[in-house]
Amino acid sequence: MTGRLTQLGRQLRKLRHIVGGLPSAEPMTTLRRATQLARDLACEAAEVDDAQAGFQELVARGILDPALAERLAAWVASHGADVSKTTPPRVDGFGELAMPIGRDLDRLLRSLELGAPAPEIPFDALVTRERVAGHAKPDSTAAVTISGRIVELEVRGGHAVIAVDEQPITMTQDAGERVPSFALAAAPMSRAEIHREPTGVTRVVWKYEHVAIELAPDFTRVRVDTARYPDPG
Repeated sequence: MTGRLTQLGRQLRKLRHIVGGLPSAEPMTTLRRATQLARDLACEAAEVDDAQAGFQELVARGILDPALAERLAAWVASHGADVSKTTPPRVDGFGELAMPIGRDLDRLLRSLELGAPAPEIPFDALVTRERVAGHAKPDSTAAVTISGRIVELEVRGGHAVIAVDEQPITMTQDAGERVPSFALAAAPMSRAEIHREPTGVTRVVWKYEHVAIELAPDFTRVRVDTARYPDPG
């Protein structure tokens, strides 16, 4: 199921870019693929062949909110076969159609990853931003994709900041004090380990560099810990 979760995250990210202005000849194709992945994931997670039964079973197992499951089941029932056949391929106001169901599909993705109902959080269009002239490039970076969102750690001059989808987020350390950056010689090079807590917090660990971050469920805050793990050597 991990592979399909990753694919759904990619399609939802692409959907947000399209609504944000990314040129796309067939925007409905992205929505169709996301819908089909949601259908397949519901069946796989619930171990059934029928998507409607799958969403009901996920509610029974305490993974999906009932209202969310009802909306998803209705959408898949009417659009799951081929959304491009039930909706014109070029829709004026595509975002008005795509973003509400995209928000629900995003919540399905995060609920399946967590194994419990995930909270509704902003699901906004993504607009590609050009680097500001004169703004120094980072000395090093590390990035991981979580629930279709790119979490990036950038280091400049021995100081690191964290952004989600190119937007800096609030950082805290130790007892919760806010910090504009934290000391780090270079961005981690090792493969990150991702752990999801029952609270909805996502912990990202680069254990060989002694760096760990804890992302809030809404991706707006992060707690940084650069000394949590002992040297593995």
